[in-house]
Amino acid sequence: MLLYCLIWVLNVTIVLGKRGKLFVDNAYVIEFHKPSAGSLEHRSTFYKHVQHHNISHRIRHEFDFINAISVSFATPTDAVQFFERAKQDIKRIWPVNWVSKPSVIQTPAQDAIIPSLFEFYNTTGIQRVRDELGLTGKGMKVGIIDTGVDYMHPALGGCFGSGCRVAYGYDFVGDNYNGENDPIPDNDPRDTCNGHGTHVAGIVGANDQLKGFTGVAPEGDRNKILKPLQSNPTFTVVTFGAYRIFGCSGSSADDVIMKAMEQAFIDGMDVINLSLGDVGWPDSPASILADNLALRGMIVCAAAGNEGDKGIFEIGSPSLGRHVVSVASVDNSHVLAYTLQIGDLMIGYTTTDGGAFTADHAEIVPVSDSFMPSGDACGTNHIKGVLGKIALISRGGCLIADKVIKAQSAGAVAVIIYNNVPGMVTPAVSEQNVHIEYAGISMEDGEALFRYLQQNPSQLAFFAREPRSFAIPTRATVSSFSSWGLGPDLSIKPDIGAPGGQVYSTLPLDLGAYATLSGTSMATPYVAGIVSLLQQAHGGNRSIDIGQLRALIMNNGNPVNIYGTKVLDSVARQGNGLIDVYRAVLADTIIMPEQIRLNDAIHSAPDHEYSILIKNNGRMAADYAVTHIPAAAVQGYVNNNLTTSWLSLSKPIIHTQHEIEATVGFSQQSVTIAANEEVNLTVRIIPPVSTEDTPPIIYSGFLQIQKENEQPMHVPYAGLSTSLSRLPVLHVNETMPYIVSKKISRLSPAMITFQLLQPSPLVTISVVDAVDTNKIHGWIPGGYTTFVGRNNLDDANDAITVSWYGNVAVTEEEAQGGPKADPSYRPFDFRAAAAAAAPGTQNLDSMAIGTHLPNGVYKLRIMALRTFGDAKNFSDHDVWLSQELFLNS
Repeated sequence: MLLYCLIWVLNVTIVLGKRGKLFVDNAYVIEFHKPSAGSLEHRSTFYKHVQHHNISHRIRHEFDFINAISVSFATPTDAVQFFERAKQDIKRIWPVNWVSKPSVIQTPAQDAIIPSLFEFYNTTGIQRVRDELGLTGKGMKVGIIDTGVDYMHPALGGCFGSGCRVAYGYDFVGDNYNGENDPIPDNDPRDTCNGHGTHVAGIVGANDQLKGFTGVAPEGDRNKILKPLQSNPTFTVVTFGAYRIFGCSGSSADDVIMKAMEQAFIDGMDVINLSLGDVGWPDSPASILADNLALRGMIVCAAAGNEGDKGIFEIGSPSLGRHVVSVASVDNSHVLAYTLQIGDLMIGYTTTDGGAFTADHAEIVPVSDSFMPSGDACGTNHIKGVLGKIALISRGGCLIADKVIKAQSAGAVAVIIYNNVPGMVTPAVSEQNVHIEYAGISMEDGEALFRYLQQNPSQLAFFAREPRSFAIPTRATVSSFSSWGLGPDLSIKPDIGAPGGQVYSTLPLDLGAYATLSGTSMATPYVAGIVSLLQQAHGGNRSIDIGQLRALIMNNGNPVNIYGTKVLDSVARQGNGLIDVYRAVLADTIIMPEQIRLNDAIHSAPDHEYSILIKNNGRMAADYAVTHIPAAAVQGYVNNNLTTSWLSLSKPIIHTQHEIEATVGFSQQSVTIAANEEVNLTVRIIPPVSTEDTPPIIYSGFLQIQKENEQPMHVPYAGLSTSLSRLPVLHVNETMPYIVSKKISRLSPAMITFQLLQPSPLVTISVVDAVDTNKIHGWIPGGYTTFVGRNNLDDANDAITVSWYGNVAVTEEEAQGGPKADPSYRPFDFRAAAAAAAPGTQNLDSMAIGTHLPNGVYKLRIMALRTFGDAKNFSDHDVWLSQELFLNS
């Protein structure tokens, strides 16, 4: 099946809107079977194969901590020839994935220090471990895998190499690398043109004595931290490794990231920060490598993702790795913003570039007659009444770029987007056709402004030139942009939360030196810095294993409420809540497992019973009380009463009245545990009642274990109320899927476009007889793709498009099934094989793959396998059959 998997996908074209191109052309990560003697045996066979058969290729990278290499073939035919001859040596293959460069969403900087970040130093225990325990990360090494680090920044040491703060590092790509061209590596990882990696490094451990700014783990003399007026301060500094994997523009590839991860491990990093990722599965090669390195002692912290407006099941890889610490974002307490004043209203607004509107004053006009209408400024209706004015538009329903372009076409001089969920929004638009200014405000301010304009039309608004600090109403709640879990296999992700909304930190000197940015990219280094504090507390030198560290972090997190309520937010969005390093360092109790994954209604534990172990590492016996606290239930689907029973929601429905929750019971509700002893408790977690008519619900909550006279510890749980296989995967309605060109030839292919409502382990496209649709002629090249992420239905460009030239693959060997005999999908048992051509191109070389069918009339059948389904079982798929297609080659 390995060859079968490869051939079927050699001509797939992925169009993913903002997510961009998915795969690198003809490039693969190849994992070999583990040999009995020596790790190079199968690699040696590989080199012999390609040389003996004159297969044109280029070795991209060789890996040491996963038995794999990455390789580029000159053409799809070269790839097919190799895999046909070498499949017995290969365990599995993956296409090399593009990884988008993290965007920088910037709010204004100022010369004076912003106190908002330090308020969270109190909330998350950082100030206490500094003041009371003297922990500053001393002796720890933190690797930043990102856009590089501006080591010339005074807060980051001002130099690179031995004896400097940034003592390790490498540029794997070069300034001009954009993902499409060949990298030009060098020894200088300095970040001068983006700033993302520099901002991340500052959050981990900046130490600017003159400015009075420190990161989480500055490794400075704690008596000098935050005392900026001392002359000639002397202090030790945290050691960074800077591993640059992005150029000044474009994307990178996951095999480059993997090579940087291995180099960080070799350089002795205690923890690495991955403020990056893309749609994936726990079995992506980067996730697997991250797990391997974590098990060897290097902690891996990765961003959960910034896809909070796309619905559930949107956590990115490598954050999905089982042993990776996946980080969600919570909003900060204050934001530095520019001021809009109209009447008595004083409103803070932010822009992507961190600048103020150029106009001193202007009239603001809502484009709709109601507040926060569905699909504001979306669709075909024209915007009216905004000529020469600023358009006020609600977020949601379509891309912000579409809204801005529509307002621009109507003559608006600028656009203000107000959030459609609580909290601030800083809109980012990558569309080059946008030529007017745009900014974002909170939902709360949006409503106040809308109501004011209803009563006071045509009144001018005035825009101040200097920024000021505004309190954020959603402080310490999950950021609206933070991606929803669970994992596509119902694993509990994210794991923990940290401040990521409106965080102040360093930028390259050429880009302003300091700025406030937002994203899970900012929350992740906050956790990486805390991990270094924990490691210091436990003696350093990778002395704390990943299982113990995950338990300490998650047991001692503080679950947070949904904004404006007293109801705990879903585990699928917050993990175990806001991190608290002081509690984690001093904890003398540990609870395992650190989370309870319930799976779905079919794959739960027998009798719904689970076991937790409570270990008392204290010097005295202790009494513990055990209780249950439910979290809000989350409905990610709605019945659309059309061809699919459930339609995924980009904005999930959150049930806050506890009308949908698990029933939880314990074998003991209180227990006394002697010093250095442990006790196992049985927990029974019965899912809420679900019927065929009940919407699929992610239910979750926390097991609370409270030691007498101490703050409670928590173990989160989460599951799906119904069978995951019951949920529709393929998006089917009047317009989707669709085929462009129903008359097919070798020079005029059919273009098949479809979307997925949720992730699928396997999507196939076969050619069937137009009369007898049970007669299969074969699979089209590009018609076999594994482990595919869900699409954003609000973005018509976020879709999968495959070209068919009239050729199919039909051999018995090719139709075997998969790299292993059973192609069924099971939790943590993944198989992958896929490839792709560039969007918008015709890969004519793939026309030589397989057999060309005789002229005639055919149909195409798309089958999308449901998670936990069996690929051999037709009923476990969503199926769509096309209209008749006419082949005349």
